[in-house]
Amino acid sequence: MSEDHLNAGRRQSPNLFLIVVDCLRADRCPTTGPCDDLKAWSRLRANGTAFSQAISSASWTPVCFASLLTGEYSFDHGVRTIHGPAINPDLPTLATVLKAAGYSTHAFVAGPMIDALGMNRGFDEYNHRPRDQFIYGDFGLRFCERFGKISSQDRPWFVMLHLLEVHCPRQTNGLTAREHSIRQYDLAWSQLDKWIDALLERTPSQTVVALTADHAESILRRSDHTLLGRIHRKMRSNLGLSRRGSDWRRHGYHVFDEVMRIPWVISGPGVNRGMVVDQQVRQIDMAATLVDVLGHKFPSGAHGRSVTPLMRGEPMEDAPAYVETGCDEPLRDWHGVRANNWKYAEHPRSGQNIDPEPMLFDLDADPAERRNVVYEHPEIAVEMRRQIDELIHGASRGGGGQDLTEEDQARLTEQLKALGYI
Repeated sequence: MSEDHLNAGRRQSPNLFLIVVDCLRADRCPTTGPCDDLKAWSRLRANGTAFSQAISSASWTPVCFASLLTGEYSFDHGVRTIHGPAINPDLPTLATVLKAAGYSTHAFVAGPMIDALGMNRGFDEYNHRPRDQFIYGDFGLRFCERFGKISSQDRPWFVMLHLLEVHCPRQTNGLTAREHSIRQYDLAWSQLDKWIDALLERTPSQTVVALTADHAESILRRSDHTLLGRIHRKMRSNLGLSRRGSDWRRHGYHVFDEVMRIPWVISGPGVNRGMVVDQQVRQIDMAATLVDVLGHKFPSGAHGRSVTPLMRGEPMEDAPAYVETGCDEPLRDWHGVRANNWKYAEHPRSGQNIDPEPMLFDLDADPAERRNVVYEHPEIAVEMRRQIDELIHGASRGGGGQDLTEEDQARLTEQLKALGYI
């Protein structure tokens, strides 16, 4: 892609349509090869640039969205769990930056994306729908009507759409499959893809469209909820051994690639068509990259960066990806770092009836992360542990989140109760 082509797209002030599919797995969105059953993903991939190694910052939705919007990790933006604190008000967000650039800004979200956590900052319109409302019904019709009105504006716009249809309980648009099976998951995604494709047909051509996920989902990994898992748990209990996580499926329990590697594609004006970036990129790079593609600048931060050079085929230095669960339950509180095709993970809370053994995985030789080689390569584990300290205690511009007032905390509690989280 020539520099003139990129600049021509920027001069037209494209719109931005950001679609975030909750729990969408990267292996269900192939960056190469045929995928005829996925119309929207195929369209975006053919007309844009896809990233095969995009890494989420957490496996829990509020932390992920806060990182996506601010370009920072949780120890800077402040959102650590669904219970607060809120996003640091001193940090710019994707919405505040585009609003300052003259965009109208609109969000349509669900689940734990409640305004008490500060997710609504910078949005002119912030629609949070009940957890039982999906696009195959009245909400879908209302959104399409509203999207049509937004799209007809003379000024550029930014729309962020958060979709829960692939999240449990999965919505398959009337089709049936065994609950929690990979077949049910694939049905949910293929049906949602068809709906997104129909929406893309009505999206103005002068629009940059980005599709990604907050985090992914584990479906096939062992679980204490299976018969063998329950036997394993009982045996450990009888022997007086510490427990592992109670459920190694779904998300929010660990930092395996099954839940941390996410799809990401950018399509539209000024974006190279049919290109695949195989270098590791991170969720915290999304805000700066999208703003850059639109022809504006996201304020430089401590961690996130624009990866548009990679989209032009230019080299960039590799950057480590910090990963965490984003869940404050003792058995599910893991963090780590992914770099140079290695993954190091540890439990920051030892001595709480938790197995504190750190984990190291060679992602080239063991992409499924089944074999812990931490004792075979202690020098790599030590170096990656140093990287975690450097990320957490190094450069910072956030300084942590905003403590909630008693009133905001009470409102947050009521919202979480209404959504079924507590």
